[in-house]
Amino acid sequence: MKKLAILLLIALSASLGWAETAENAETRDIALPVPAKSGGLPLADALAARATHREFSAEALSAQTLSDLLWAANGFNRPEARKRTAPTAINRQEVDLYVCLADGAYLYDAAENMLRHVADGDLRGLTGRQGPGNFALTAPVALIYVVDFERQAMQDRPNDALRYAAVDCGFIGQNVYLYCAANGLSTVFLGSLDPAGLSRALGLPTTCVPLFAQTVGKPAE
Repeated sequence: MKKLAILLLIALSASLGWAETAENAETRDIALPVPAKSGGLPLADALAARATHREFSAEALSAQTLSDLLWAANGFNRPEARKRTAPTAINRQEVDLYVCLADGAYLYDAAENMLRHVADGDLRGLTGRQGPGNFALTAPVALIYVVDFERQAMQDRPNDALRYAAVDCGFIGQNVYLYCAANGLSTVFLGSLDPAGLSRALGLPTTCVPLFAQTVGKPAE
């Protein structure tokens, strides 16, 4: 019975375009398609189209779109040197990207192009302004920018640590904005989130802090 359930889960995932394998079906990790590193609008046109939107369709993003989005956000564009699409101070790479979907939360593993399952349940509501009409519950994707201050290694300079971390998150957020503008998606960068609630739900160590979130989805019809 358990084997049959796993096979049905794999078949359903394939029908939705998600490349989940038999080996990771039980752990609920998701292997993403190879990101397409071309296409979309030219840079100047994407800059002209860049905008913030707070109304979204509930339609899910395809696995390919999510893979392309995450690579643009903070993937490895020079994998042999482990350098990313977004810069960080002193190349600390202290920002981890968590992806909250309706069925759970995942850590983006850029090196393996995987979503590592970390929590069950819908955590999108822990971002955005709380209360009725929270658009984060409509959009299919909530990105959480989590800073590992131990990895950043600036504990002796707390003011600089926070300042640099915020800038590094901003770099990633702008990458997301430009990808969305170039590919017809809507997004909004958020300072409104529940850091304590997200930390508990994601099982974060005390050195890691959720600083920002970003809602992504297709435009509202």
